[in-house]
Amino acid sequence: MALASTRTFTWAELGTSSVTWGDTNPWTQWTGNGTTIGGSTGFADLVHTTDAFDFGTSVTFYPAITVDAIGTVTVKLLTSPDDSTYTEITPGVATARYVKTKVTVVNASATAQLLSIESDFFTDPISESIVNLSIGATETALPIRRSYGLVQGVTYVAPQNMQVILTDTSTSAPKVTNYNLDTWGKVASATTATVTVIGYPAVSADSNGNIVVA
Repeated sequence: MALASTRTFTWAELGTSSVTWGDTNPWTQWTGNGTTIGGSTGFADLVHTTDAFDFGTSVTFYPAITVDAIGTVTVKLLTSPDDSTYTEITPGVATARYVKTKVTVVNASATAQLLSIESDFFTDPISESIVNLSIGATETALPIRRSYGLVQGVTYVAPQNMQVILTDTSTSAPKVTNYNLDTWGKVASATTATVTVIGYPAVSADSNGNIVVA
């Protein structure tokens, strides 16, 4: 696949500029060197949206997108529950049934070109375990090592009659609180437990505009 942007001036505008059929330099501008014609530099942004990917049902997912282009790349996602109404979002952890990839390529000094695009969508969560975590009688921050775009929950191994609950889903510092079930689960208490964090990884744009998983 290779796409090129259209010029921002039209054939009709040539009649109002100083360009003539006999001029040599302006006609080389169709391959792009930024000369102003009719008040325009003549280089439009290239915007391409892929066909929809259907997960089959609404799921939580995260993207990894690789773009080969000539120009500055910006990637967005379009998500929908019904393949009818779409919402544009910054790539990250999202929940939807349908998703499209929208790529914008900007080049102020040459014709913007999109040479290829590869979009991958993943639904598998990630996890990590914190062994023998000392949990205080109040909220305790989990010393996570991975980068999360969404913290979904925790599982735990703790002494009998202790219940560890995720009470803060912050992706940078999620927290848990331990409750003593002998108090009908109403009184927080200190304990030691092995806690496993479950979630989805963070994604971000690299220097080339690609969407990469942290």
